[in-house]
Parts: sequence; C-alpha cells; structure tokens
Amino acid sequence: MKILVLGGGAQGRVIARDLAHSLRDAHVTVADLTAPSLPALPNLATVEADLSDRAATARLLRDYDLGVGALPSRLGFGAMQAAIEAGRSLVDVSFCAENPLPLDDAARAAGITIAPDCGLAPGLSHLLVGHYAATEGTPDEVLIMVGGVAEDASRPYGYVVTWSLDDLLEEYVRPARLVRDGAPAEVPAFSGLEHVTIAGVGEMEAFYSDGLRTLIETLPGVREMGEKTLRWPGHADAVRPLVESGNLLVELRRRCVANPPRDLVVLEVRLGWGDRRRAVSMVDRYDPATGLTAMARTTAFTTSVVAQLAARGGLREKGVQPLERVARDEKAYEFLVGELESRGVRITAV
Repeated sequence: MKILVLGGGAQGRVIARDLAHSLRDAHVTVADLTAPSLPALPNLATVEADLSDRAATARLLRDYDLGVGALPSRLGFGAMQAAIEAGRSLVDVSFCAENPLPLDDAARAAGITIAPDCGLAPGLSHLLVGHYAATEGTPDEVLIMVGGVAEDASRPYGYVVTWSLDDLLEEYVRPARLVRDGAPAEVPAFSGLEHVTIAGVGEMEAFYSDGLRTLIETLPGVREMGEKTLRWPGHADAVRPLVESGNLLVELRRRCVANPPRDLVVLEVRLGWGDRRRAVSMVDRYDPATGLTAMARTTAFTTSVVAQLAARGGLREKGVQPLERVARDEKAYEFLVGELESRGVRITAV
C-alpha cells in the first residue's frame, strides 16, 4: 500500500506520522512545496510538489494507492477533483468552501471513494450524528458545539493559535448555514451567542458557525440543526471589532502564538427525539509528552484513522461518503471510535 499525504503542514505532519506508525507495511509519502519536518521512519518519505496545480496533483496521485488531503481550504476541492481524475480514493480534512456532494456521480464513475471533512468538526461531529441517526432514528433536533481555546482562559482572547489563521478567519466571516423548521437557512457569523455549561470544562460561550456542511443534505427530516463554535466567555465581543477592521490575523499572530501551545478542545453533540435527549462529548488537552496540541490530536488523528479504515478496505461504498454516511456501517464506526480511544481521544455520554 502506497499512501500520499497532500500537504505537510500542522495537520499533514501528524497524519503522516500516525499513518507510518500504524501501518508498518505501508509506504507513506508527504507531498509539499518544501519538505516538512518528519521523524526518521523507514516507511515515511517526502516529495516536492506544487499542489495548487490540479493536473500535476492528479498525475502524482496515480503513482499511489490512496490519497489523504491535508491542504489549506482553498485547495481542498481541487484535490478532490484531482483524485477523481487520477482514479484514486481520497480521505480529506480540508475545510473547503465548496460542497463536495456534487462530485458524487463523478467519483462513482471513477470507481473511487472520497471521504470529505474528516477532521474534528466537520468530521468526528458528523460521525457521531450519523451513528445515532442510524441506530436510534433521525433526530428532530441536532446541535453540535465545538471549539479550540487556550487551556488557560486568561490568555489574550482566551485563545492560542493551533491551525491556519486564514481558515480561522473564514469561521468568523462566513455565514452559518443551518436548518430551521425543517428547511435550510442562513444566519450571520456570531449569531445566536449564548453561554453554555460544558461538563468537565465549565462555562463557555457559543455562537453559530458554518460547520454543518453535508449534514444539511444527508440528514433530511431534522427539524432544527446547527453548529456553534465554543470559546471562553467574552471572546466574541473582543474579536468582532478586529474582524470588522481587518486586523484579526495580525492581532492573533502577535498575541496568541504560544510555545508550547497548551490548548483545550471541546466537542459536544446534543440530539433530541421528541422528549428524549442524548448528549455525547469529547474533551482533549495539549499533550506535553508528545508536544501535540489537542487540535492536532482530535483533527489529524481522526483523518488518520479514517485513512487507515480506507487502507484496510473499510470504505466500501463508492462516491462521496462523508462520515455521517460511513457511520451507518457499525463495524466502521466501532473501528474509528476504538482507534481514537486508543490514542487518548475519548467520547463519553454526558
């Protein structure tokens, strides 16, 4: 098995390392413009490539059995198109603005599987929603709450930089798509601001963000559905003027880059069927033993274990298969959750 990881950034490096450790009989290569810093493993290598060139990416993918996309959001959709052209399945973590579902027919015609949005949220969030929809029926209500913050809430803006600031900015400016009264709707970023209590963490604030993605189409019948970003109280009021003035990225680079980047990641999924309620959560923290941020652990490990499932032949359906569809296969769901738990990323009922 030859696996090509597209992108050697903060997520791509962790994905590649985990794949190489977990699949000792596979050869893992990371493609990027510059060689990333990687551990010296016999089955881990790098190759120089311009991944903004879709045709070149397709040609490169043809030399491998499986692709794993870990590119900036602006390049994610092109990587999916390149995988179709190459006839190679792709597990992707990029949070591209484009909807991947219209690629379904082309992916099926190419005989491949594209698993988009295989990160924390969208990603693990969608896996959980899909699992409970499959096992307990389509819920009436779904609320996903997710966020990465500084473990120390007193840090500037209660935040520490752990992933692409350009993509973070999109979270603060892109209108949030949700479902209201059973129909798709859209609200401005920062809408629905409220304070919530998260078990094991305490009080946080939550506001709508554009993370439902494919769930809006793949889970028809839900009456109310939304995703909210979690931050420490006061964050939204503090950063909104920076977003409006265009100074957010400069300010966060100046005040929110930390070494070590001690962060906290929280995911809570709340579902309702009439009067019946269920909630599941995941809380993760910076790991000083490995130097991995909670954001890398929860995002990159999710991508890696989905890629391992694909490498083992576990993504049987062709076409575009977001994780809420993958979760319909109980064995696939159990494999993914089990592999995450073996890495210390644990999901619990609350």
